[in-house]
Amino acid sequence: MRLRRDRLSDLLRARAPLGAPVDLLLDSWSDVEDALVADGRRAMEAFTAVNRDLPPVAGAIADRRALAQAVTSAQGTLYFAEPAFRALFADTADLRPLLKRALSEGPVVSLAEGADGEAYTVWIGDEAAAARWPLSPDASAALQAGIQRLVVVVSAPSRSSELARRAARALDLTALEARLAEALLFAPNLEVAAADAGVGRETARDALRRINAKAGVRRAPELIARLIGVMCEVQAQGEDDESLAEEALGLTPGEARVAVRVARGATTPEAAQALSLSPETVKSHMKAVFQKTGAKGAKDLARLFAEGRELVTVASAAEAVFGDEAGGGRLRILPSRDGARRIALIDYGPYDGEPVFVFHGSAAGRRLPDAYRHGLVGAGFRPIVIQRPGFGLSDPAGGDYAAAAAEDMATVVERLRLKRVRLIVRDTGVPAGLAFASAYPDLLGPSVLMNPHPPMSRSQPHSTFVASVQKHLLRNPQLVSVFAEFLRRQLTTPTIERVMFRALSEVAVDGRALEDPEVRGFLVRDIQAMCARSTWGFAGEHAVYAGGWEPPADLGAGAGWTVAVSAALPDQGDFSWLPIPDARRALIDGAGVLLQFTHPDEIVKLLA
Repeated sequence: MRLRRDRLSDLLRARAPLGAPVDLLLDSWSDVEDALVADGRRAMEAFTAVNRDLPPVAGAIADRRALAQAVTSAQGTLYFAEPAFRALFADTADLRPLLKRALSEGPVVSLAEGADGEAYTVWIGDEAAAARWPLSPDASAALQAGIQRLVVVVSAPSRSSELARRAARALDLTALEARLAEALLFAPNLEVAAADAGVGRETARDALRRINAKAGVRRAPELIARLIGVMCEVQAQGEDDESLAEEALGLTPGEARVAVRVARGATTPEAAQALSLSPETVKSHMKAVFQKTGAKGAKDLARLFAEGRELVTVASAAEAVFGDEAGGGRLRILPSRDGARRIALIDYGPYDGEPVFVFHGSAAGRRLPDAYRHGLVGAGFRPIVIQRPGFGLSDPAGGDYAAAAAEDMATVVERLRLKRVRLIVRDTGVPAGLAFASAYPDLLGPSVLMNPHPPMSRSQPHSTFVASVQKHLLRNPQLVSVFAEFLRRQLTTPTIERVMFRALSEVAVDGRALEDPEVRGFLVRDIQAMCARSTWGFAGEHAVYAGGWEPPADLGAGAGWTVAVSAALPDQGDFSWLPIPDARRALIDGAGVLLQFTHPDEIVKLLA
């Protein structure tokens, strides 16, 4: 029986308590498709409504070094504590009121004073509430060994020298700049930080200017937030900072509004103007904020917000994911040309290799499988994966999406001091790749278009599940962002695996690849890191197509293009829509969507 359009909302909501409304798409796509065809606006309203019932975060990725765990009684008796926790809290005296509150009221997020006199954000919950946390075997054993035991998790990435070094590498700080940046995390002012870093005041001032330029910030609170953001992997957006300030920091609504702006770098006059308050009112609120939080200034307040935001994101996620990620490479964070955004990339080196920008797909690909990476490096290339605007750790960009992505690529060329780059462009990344080729032809070397997605005006008949879903998204532009958010809020490991099998198993070679647990694990983690933070990239890129994108006509023939097609993919038509008349054509036998796993050597040969 076909699904009536007025029942789509009811069925989606019926799935929500089970935690998997996306299963309706997987199990009954033809029925959902009928509803989309019948009334796209009503379908959008149905997806919007169910989004409100889903958890705000599905899979949150965190680094274990950013968090410290312990198991206690409600009276504060420690049954288990990680070394990092013991370093932060010599005893549990300051935690006892929160422990009792968590036992009687449920999970608590609040501030607690550490042994060093600094404030830290803690989460406390019982065994049921902590079920989603991947506790260590010792912590799990301690939790289950008695009744009324509680888990305490402290967010303190700022206390990890390892994470500070990672942030310094990502921002390309010198050794002196790295020491100063780490000292600034807790020093009350630049003079104290300079002394802690072992440099003079003027040297520190010069170094701070360079650090700010590399981080793309203007003021100390922004720098602290940027450093901690790079240290952590959750990368929460900060839309709910006022709620965090009220619930975890104990501020009033008025204090919270002021505190959020000051923590983001606003001066007293700027905060007053933004909130239509007098400077005196702002100062009064901030005096109360510092008293309640124990923060020693705007910079310290920025640290509390950044660390609290990460902890709340992990605690509220349907699935918390910890651990190091495979794939190698060096994370880099660069400021955009106007300094308003950050551009994230992974540089696989070596630095003397010929640079090639390897494009990710619409949901995965920011990490390169080992065989693919080794093949490129072995052939003399330096693979660099830039996360396009709104994907992964790269900030969204306004205006023309393809033009913004192209400018980001040119910025990376400039900041990494490259002369020319090759491209491996895939799927829906084609508008960005061709925009770069059109706007910056002098920077482009011989490049590859791999399974390029055509404009809507030249789309082919659709016979696969993925192609059918994509068709409806592109025909209903208003549905793109809502549908993307619907998927993002369900990006747990089991759900991603079900979606992957449904979407990719129609092509036999891809189905066989997914049978390998290492391939599945790699893709799941990659998808979560690419899309768990925001749907802006996915939605923005699809909106380019939905808006009637056509390839630029001024590409010319100088770069030397190869257009490659996976032979196992259906619906592959001609590519006469590409304005590259002399492009070399290549057919990759036996390849499907996952050719970076199944045919890495063939991709590398395309660049030769």
